[in-house]
Amino acid sequence: MQLKHSKIITPRGSVGTSSGVSIDYSYFDPSKRTLAGETISRNIQWYRMWWTYLRLALELEGLNHKIDGQKVKVNKRVYRAWSVHSILESSFDRWWKEHKGLFVVESIKKASDSSAFDDDHLVMMIPKNRDKTSILLELDKLLEGKVKSVEKFPFSSSKATYLRLHMQYNIFIKSLMGERRELIRRWVNEKYEPMGKVGIVGGLLQNKVDNQGERITEIISAENGITNNVRYAKKRIISVGQGVFP
Repeated sequence: MQLKHSKIITPRGSVGTSSGVSIDYSYFDPSKRTLAGETISRNIQWYRMWWTYLRLALELEGLNHKIDGQKVKVNKRVYRAWSVHSILESSFDRWWKEHKGLFVVESIKKASDSSAFDDDHLVMMIPKNRDKTSILLELDKLLEGKVKSVEKFPFSSSKATYLRLHMQYNIFIKSLMGERRELIRRWVNEKYEPMGKVGIVGGLLQNKVDNQGERITEIISAENGITNNVRYAKKRIISVGQGVFP
């Protein structure tokens, strides 16, 4: 099968990239990121990956593709605010610019005489002659049980790392294109294994040894590893269509 919109995403810093600059993908994994006064649940690259899997699901839906006998379907009601009709022909950066408000949480603001106080906000007076450390400790106690994180599009509780999602997406695309498992395995090891050598592990390196007691350095050492990763990717594509990611 040939796809028009969903393409291989070669990991940055791996063999064969033009820039030759490595990226620490594990940096994307910790939750809660604040940039320019705006806070989102995870690094923006996680939203990029969600969008990428969703675009793949949309393309497969348009091709009436079935995964293990189940037709790929995207719940348009769940993603109504995402403007899914435009995703196939858009870039993530352009889409994010128009839709990031869906994921940015309301920021803390200073109260003023004109502020309207309601049940959705807490108002506190903080002395200016206190040190920040002790204030934060007190705030932590004062806010206990009084605030609750409510997100329109929360991530699931999956423990999958960003780099594993990245790898499994590529494995699925290559499998869909009919590439042999052994060739996919070699490609994965070529593109992802170098990251482990510079500390960019991202949950991919194995903690196993061979028959001689030597640590296995390959990301995927057998063809059935490709089959397993394709299976995980298939489940994710079905679930992302229902609004669950990763």
